[in-house]
Amino acid sequence: MTDPSDAVKTPPVIHDLTGSILGRFTLRGLLGAGGMGQVYRAEDNTLKRVVAIKRMAPQLQFQERDRKRFLKEAQRASALNHPNIAAIYDVLELKGEILLVMEYVEGVTLRQRLRKPISIEEFLDVAIQCAEGLGAAHQQHIVHGDIKPDNLMLTPAMRVKILDFGVAKRFAHFDPNDATESLTASLSGTPAYMAPEVLLQKPYDGRADLFSLGVTFYEMLGGKQPFQLDSFAGTLARVLHVEVPPLSKVNPSIQAPLAGLVSRMLMKDPQDRYASTADVVADLRKIQQGGKPATAKGDRPHSRTVLQLAVLLAIAIALISWRPARQLWQSLAKKQHETTAQKVPPTEILAVLPFTAVEGNPKLTALGQGLVDSVSARLGRLTEDRALEVIPAGTLQQRSATSLADVRSQYGANLALRMALEQSGELIRVNYSLLNTQDGTVLGGDSVAVPAADAFGVEDDVAQGAVKALQLKLRPEEQAALNVHGTDQPAAYKYYLQARGYLLDYAKTENVENAIVMVGEALKLDPNFGKAKAVLGEAYWRKYWLSKQDRWTKLAQSECDSAVKLGNAGAAGHTCLGLVNDGTGRYREAATEYQRAIELEPTNEDAYLGLALAFEHQGAINKAEEAYQRAISSHPNSPVSYNSLGTFYLRRKEYEKALRMFQKVIALAPEGYGAYVNLGATLSNMGRYAESIEPLKKSIVIRPSYAAYINLGTTYFGLNQFGDAATAYEQAIKLNPNQYVTWGNLGDARKYLGAKNEALAAYRKAVELASQELKVNPHDPDVLSSVASYYSEMGDRDHALLYLGQSLQNGHNDKDILLDAATVYNNLGETGLAVEWLGKTVQAGYPANRIKDLPEFRNLENNPGYMQLVGKSQASN
Repeated sequence: MTDPSDAVKTPPVIHDLTGSILGRFTLRGLLGAGGMGQVYRAEDNTLKRVVAIKRMAPQLQFQERDRKRFLKEAQRASALNHPNIAAIYDVLELKGEILLVMEYVEGVTLRQRLRKPISIEEFLDVAIQCAEGLGAAHQQHIVHGDIKPDNLMLTPAMRVKILDFGVAKRFAHFDPNDATESLTASLSGTPAYMAPEVLLQKPYDGRADLFSLGVTFYEMLGGKQPFQLDSFAGTLARVLHVEVPPLSKVNPSIQAPLAGLVSRMLMKDPQDRYASTADVVADLRKIQQGGKPATAKGDRPHSRTVLQLAVLLAIAIALISWRPARQLWQSLAKKQHETTAQKVPPTEILAVLPFTAVEGNPKLTALGQGLVDSVSARLGRLTEDRALEVIPAGTLQQRSATSLADVRSQYGANLALRMALEQSGELIRVNYSLLNTQDGTVLGGDSVAVPAADAFGVEDDVAQGAVKALQLKLRPEEQAALNVHGTDQPAAYKYYLQARGYLLDYAKTENVENAIVMVGEALKLDPNFGKAKAVLGEAYWRKYWLSKQDRWTKLAQSECDSAVKLGNAGAAGHTCLGLVNDGTGRYREAATEYQRAIELEPTNEDAYLGLALAFEHQGAINKAEEAYQRAISSHPNSPVSYNSLGTFYLRRKEYEKALRMFQKVIALAPEGYGAYVNLGATLSNMGRYAESIEPLKKSIVIRPSYAAYINLGTTYFGLNQFGDAATAYEQAIKLNPNQYVTWGNLGDARKYLGAKNEALAAYRKAVELASQELKVNPHDPDVLSSVASYYSEMGDRDHALLYLGQSLQNGHNDKDILLDAATVYNNLGETGLAVEWLGKTVQAGYPANRIKDLPEFRNLENNPGYMQLVGKSQASN
């Protein structure tokens, strides 16, 4: 029998409703019309605001079943709250019609914007916003279904607003238990932008939106729609069967990482695409920001080198099948207990492997990540006076080192702790094992199952089990400290662990925001939870790092202060304050906080390295070197500490010492790409340019990085191969477009190629980016001296001398800054002062033979003072 609700009804006739009053709304004008219906600009007479009202097309509402489904999806979409989504305020049924009351967005559609070319920088900004908006919807189990340039608005402030959520795609399926929704797509989108599985009316999910977004990205970067033909059949065939040309062929300026990202979004099989929008955002941010060196100081071709922190370690948790508590692993542990002693190496370098994400359960994933991070920290506190080094999970996760082979070759680890986590109802089970990284032999392990609400029990059992597997005999005070949590509220501690887990990957905006939410929940349960306050302070600082909005630094400072004042945060409160103080130019305060952290936690490697940098920023060089050496003494098998001391020596121009440190890093971690970057940078700074090319290129083979390319550019610059230098700098900019140093270097290379206008454009961009950094730390001598150099290249004497004076005041007789002073005066035509400052540079320890290789001083080759300085006297000539 035919369902009466499916009986065909006569669709209503559409009239222009301009001037009509519908309920509390007055319709002022028709904004547009299409297959989905009409959109009007309207006034809400009650709330006194302008809105957009969408009047649905008759074919979408005259079937009762369709109306109900549509209303359900629209109501679900109205719950979306994200700055990149045009909000749905209300869904109304008036006079037999469905009306959507939506946010009115001023601006232009992306389609209109694409009438003119779009820069890579603007593309990345827009692309990230699009993906973040979609991600927010996907988390709520809502698929858009009609992503295309026409449905993406750009406000005058360049804020992306995604239109028509819950409208363009009515039957998005995410809930397998909801029998009222179709498992397949309905063809309500735009065919040239629709994913193959949607066109074929197969089951689909959020990856269909990623395909549509990939088509949009291709159009933005390539200048044309890749699938659109005149006929529907032709368009359908192209979407289903034709592989579009790589973007790099359509637009040669598009570099491989970005072209590869778009190609992956356009894969025909959804299994081959990105798994989530979060992954797309993460890769876009990597392309936008690059891998910012952990210990980098600026670098101009004549003087500075970007340093890459090469190595660090971690904990992995992999999802495994559910088993009764303790059965399998207890028997295995018992069987192997007798043979463990001879298998555990005498010097233990333990990598705590990163947690493997639990598909479809971000909160459980965050809990697992926080758990391994916390266990890493607990075990790290046990390294004092023991032949044990612990490589934290967060370090390994940042370097994508997840396998036994990775941690052995890249970090020298001979042991690994692997953990598996899953939840069933009200129980959480953790299986963990201690492994030999050479052959994968299981040296110990166990399985624990505790109530999901008992975060204390989960962590305590794992930490105690790992101690047992490592055969560590703890002192009474160590045993007591191992079970300290900082709160007596298990639920608060669970939220805290989740927040730590989210912060492990702080390059993703959504992770930082989720961390803020989770730690906020922890503090609601226990407002005096100091460690949670410290995590909140760090989260606010990471938010600043991503957004560059100064208000986050103030919030970070406040929360870190609060953590310390509570008195129960331990070292975490002080390292939080040290991080924020150092990042905002309060170096003495930063050093004080790091020293207090070390007093509370003598094995805290991060605190030693933070202290060293704070001393270095103050100009207390001897104290800085001592702090680096203390880090090595505390962690003699850690590549991180050796690498940090090596970069310190490199900045100090103590090249032979730097070489020894980086060679030690390579011996400990032969496959770590960063050590080769730093080795090449050191050789380049020594003037051994030809030798430096091999390690830099080896680093790029292992993993292309911003640091490798910028140092390769500096090497070519030293060989006077300015074309190759410019190419390398351009590659670095593709990986990280927001570093002023690279733009300044590119300006120098273009200048010597005779491309004056292009050089000036690069210098202007360098000044723009450097000025943003000075807003946060106006006392950074390196940034100040670089800006002075750029202004002198642009012929702006007043600004050049202004910034130079500020730099010299804060620079503590730094060789690079003295050299910049000589450069500034030489560019301004004051050669006498230039030679005078070159003399001061040499007196401060800068090698005279390096100065004679610098092309910016070639105009001084007949100057007697200059020739005497570099060893070219009249007699020798």
